[in-house]
Amino acid sequence: MFLRRPKLRPAPMTLKEILSLVIQGGPGFCQIAVTNACNARCRFCSFPRVPSAEQVMAEPQGLLTGLESACRAGIKFLSITGGEPLLYPELPTFLVRARDLGIRVVLCTNGSLLTPSRIQEFRDAGLDTLIISLDADSPDRHDDNRGLPGLTAHIREMIPYLDRAGLDPVASVTLSRLVEDLEGTLDFLHRLGFRRMTFSYPITRLHSSYLGFADHYSVDFTPEELNRWFGRIREMKAGAPLTILNPRLGLAEMQRQLQGRPSRFPCLAGFKYFFVDWNLKVYRCHYLGETLGRWEEMANITPVRDGCAACTIECYREPSIFQYMAVSLADALTAWGQGRWLKGLGALLHPYNFLSLAALLEGRHWVRG
Repeated sequence: MFLRRPKLRPAPMTLKEILSLVIQGGPGFCQIAVTNACNARCRFCSFPRVPSAEQVMAEPQGLLTGLESACRAGIKFLSITGGEPLLYPELPTFLVRARDLGIRVVLCTNGSLLTPSRIQEFRDAGLDTLIISLDADSPDRHDDNRGLPGLTAHIREMIPYLDRAGLDPVASVTLSRLVEDLEGTLDFLHRLGFRRMTFSYPITRLHSSYLGFADHYSVDFTPEELNRWFGRIREMKAGAPLTILNPRLGLAEMQRQLQGRPSRFPCLAGFKYFFVDWNLKVYRCHYLGETLGRWEEMANITPVRDGCAACTIECYREPSIFQYMAVSLADALTAWGQGRWLKGLGALLHPYNFLSLAALLEGRHWVRG
């Protein structure tokens, strides 16, 4: 029996912690790939190519030690991914510890290993958001790409359990040639029971250890094709049958980059956002190959802030827009602390801050409860 109990959440921050985050420019965010093992066979991903002898699970004690270090570094949000993170045996322990440290956690999965008992376990461990990947506008094409027959039917069966657990799952759709009809895809997701969705942008090359990419025709778009995709998604947001979480401003920024125009909102990867792989190495992001140190020493890592615009990975670029205003406030406070009053005022009143605030209000649907 699936019991309806209050969902446990991370403890609220103290006033001292809030003030500390304001001075730092807002909370930090880490994506952690707890394993490079995956049970799916997606064509636009390289994880299926990892031989079984080379599959790695993150060392449990190091993962927990790093969690405490990250908390001291101001990390308040985690996204757990893989491979397939539900293959990681120590996942419940990690979720509980994150909750106890006041860190909110997003879990990204293909959904195949979800069961009512695991969903209840995630709810009791304080999981904040569950993201389920879907690739196409029909069950047959999605299941075929994943190499998991019956996967869509299983996801449909699990969604009521997720809803009752208060997890309200988010569908994540990679823009690929498997998506033949955007409007049809939204209707398909809505019929499955999703109320929120996000588009992931196609990746054909990465320089970090992360393997969520492939040089495959299904994601090999020209800049002109991607520009049209982003424009169409912007047009669809208002009338969509479910909430599209990608902010209009984020889509517009990607269009600017594809058109060769300068970015208005520099990426905060390496400054506020980080990627940690299954060997517990900390990278600035998925895209860049530069490592910054070990996860267990996260509190001692020197942040990097250089206005990077090397990629179009939405899980770094869109949050950077959301947090632009918070970073501007921290910059203003720093300048005033140095007696540079005009510089501080300029940072505080920069017009992009108001765009950032509008995008943040649009992105409020990421937070439930």
